Amino acid sequence: MDRAQRSRSLVAAACTVAVAAAFGGGFWAGSDDDNGADAASAPPSPRHVVAGPASLEAAPPRTVVPKHDPELGTRPGVHPLSELPQDVRVLTKTGQRPDWSPDGRTIAFIDAKGTALGHVWTVDVGSGATAAVTEKFGGPGYSRAYYLHNGDLLLCGPTSPPAAGAQEAGRFTGVMSVLRAPFDRPPQSLGLPCWEGMAPSRTSLQIAWNRSTADFTKPADAPGWVSEIWVGELRYEGDRVMVADARKVADRELFDSIVLLEVQGFRPPSDNELILSLYGEDGSDVMALDLTSGKLRNLTNSTAYEEAEGITPTGDAVYVERELTYNGQEAGALDIWKYGLADGSWQRITFFNRYAPHYASNPSVSPDGRQLAYQLSYNGEIEGQGNGILLQPIPSP
Repeated sequence: MDRAQRSRSLVAAACTVAVAAAFGGGFWAGSDDDNGADAASAPPSPRHVVAGPASLEAAPPRTVVPKHDPELGTRPGVHPLSELPQDVRVLTKTGQRPDWSPDGRTIAFIDAKGTALGHVWTVDVGSGATAAVTEKFGGPGYSRAYYLHNGDLLLCGPTSPPAAGAQEAGRFTGVMSVLRAPFDRPPQSLGLPCWEGMAPSRTSLQIAWNRSTADFTKPADAPGWVSEIWVGELRYEGDRVMVADARKVADRELFDSIVLLEVQGFRPPSDNELILSLYGEDGSDVMALDLTSGKLRNLTNSTAYEEAEGITPTGDAVYVERELTYNGQEAGALDIWKYGLADGSWQRITFFNRYAPHYASNPSVSPDGRQLAYQLSYNGEIEGQGNGILLQPIPSP
């Protein structure tokens, strides 16, 4: 499932309804046997306090980005790894969705081969040595893995094998779990559903996640999809881990069209703001949600495809998957850009779409802000599929 299919799902839904259905819903913290589909539709729990609804600020004027990228396709038939800049290093030849450890010494990644799920591995940034992390525990695998502030791993994946042959099997029925360092015991389920990305804080055990029933293989269901952002705090009590103070902070019912929200990260240093991606029928924008005031702002509001990813440790910028030529119907090739959160400036970081259908995606910033890890991707593969992790130095300001 690629970006074009995601937008086509929303376009198809927009053709059948004029305004997105307004819906709420609670959250249920269940047992280790719960699956994502059940958790997403369960009744609210009295242990969870739902915050008041966020409010949507008026967006800045829509920026029309010319549907032209002078770099796109200028090196046909050439593999990008054969022309890498000298300061870019190939860290692994397989894998996707890199995420840095708090000490900056290792990177966690998913090793999925032609499916939506894979097992978690780590790679030593200095030596390049890799180690399998979750394979020894069995199970269907995971779609996401993020380091927590304390060195544990926050995972998203189904608790039971998905239906055989199902398209995007397991991608939309994930449940959050925590794998405690040194990763010698099976992950502990948190009993809460996860959809696409999650966002652990760099400085605390606060986490944010998406509650959604969206399944891009079923676009006819889009008018009724749930799309919410939740935050909470991980609490450790002996051998158990749980989510405390869970609350809903944003909902797609704020919008007058059918959209989806996806959390990307807390903005340092205060963590009082969440950076989100907003997916609509004509692409994606970078959003910011103030957790104190509840104000939700569209930061980019342009006709390009702009999906937020890695946030700098200082909180001054976010690295964005950006496609200038995106038309909502045919997925082109992304590259990574740096977006200034204070001044709205854009700086291009990678030029992989010269080698289209190759592209660069899923940037993750090191804890010291000096290196950028990202994956090599190929259009036409399963959404998020990676073909290796690369490292690139970030120049000093």
